[in-house]
Amino acid sequence: MASKALIAKKPREQAGSVASRAFDFQMHASMARILDAYQKGEGFVAYFDFFDDLIFLTGDGDDAAISFYQMKSRAGSAWTPTQLASRPAKGDMPKSIVGKIYHNLHEFGVLVRKAAIISNQHLQAKYLDGSKTGPDDGEILLSALSADDHGVLVAAIEADFPGDIDPRHTEVLVYERIALDMQSFRQTLLGMVTEFANAIGPEYAVSAQPLYQALLSEISRCTGTVASSAKTLFELKKQKGLAASDVEALVEQMKRRGRTPTEWWPTVETELIADGWKTIPLRRLSLACLEYWRARERGDAIALDLHRTLADLLSEHPSLMDDTIVGTMVAYKIAGSISDPVGEPYTGEAALLVEIMESLG
Repeated sequence: MASKALIAKKPREQAGSVASRAFDFQMHASMARILDAYQKGEGFVAYFDFFDDLIFLTGDGDDAAISFYQMKSRAGSAWTPTQLASRPAKGDMPKSIVGKIYHNLHEFGVLVRKAAIISNQHLQAKYLDGSKTGPDDGEILLSALSADDHGVLVAAIEADFPGDIDPRHTEVLVYERIALDMQSFRQTLLGMVTEFANAIGPEYAVSAQPLYQALLSEISRCTGTVASSAKTLFELKKQKGLAASDVEALVEQMKRRGRTPTEWWPTVETELIADGWKTIPLRRLSLACLEYWRARERGDAIALDLHRTLADLLSEHPSLMDDTIVGTMVAYKIAGSISDPVGEPYTGEAALLVEIMESLG
């Protein structure tokens, strides 16, 4: 079974990227791949910095398969087969870039659906018919390259793996360009998330920024964790994985955020009036709720930190949810230390009310 193979085998390397910008590119390119798979309705568990920069586990039983993605950002020119086949004098085996993606096939055999090099730059090479590859070619099967170009790559693999190489390399080794400019990939991904949210419903476009931040936070958490301590699939998933169901949970959270305080305030106001609240305090709380909601939707750091604190509080104490909004607010205020952020136009009480109302759907 593919999932058990991930636990049984030892990763070639555990460390993340040395260059912070390349590391950032890796996370955003992974986000693009996850959004694409989710929108296509694919069931998957994505693992980060485990055997490769990104891997996708899909299917069950005989249909289970693993796709490996190695991210190679580049600020300059296109890649060439010679560069992908280059083998430095020092370093552990395999030494070449193409050898590193072949290593996945060498280790996992028939479980491998795809082993891909992904870059923001295209591959400069020739096809079997003599035509040239270009920036718009997308995914290129390496065996579809000319005899000379493919031969260079195979020679590097053979140098890294003496002996017969797996014939399936002609079916699973690919090169793919992803259209993410090194200077603006963050903005590009935010745009993709905005389109993604808008496709679900125009009213959710306002929640694109928090959804983007939530996805980035989850990917960063998984990417920065060494999983050598994982002994079970559950532990591995918890440390290094993000499943389609996790993305669905973030989408559902986004949908709840689509309800603005303006929409649910009348319900809250009716209960607060019955509890003895007066006009001026009600007005102040209403404005503070809206200010917090707007700050969080903009991705303001203070608001997002407060959001995470309150989200943890709500998830840790679900039994405190009362039949009344007032009772619930009092219970959670007692359970957690909720202070007012300094210099912000909203209060901790307003933030708590927003989070409670959204948790109610």
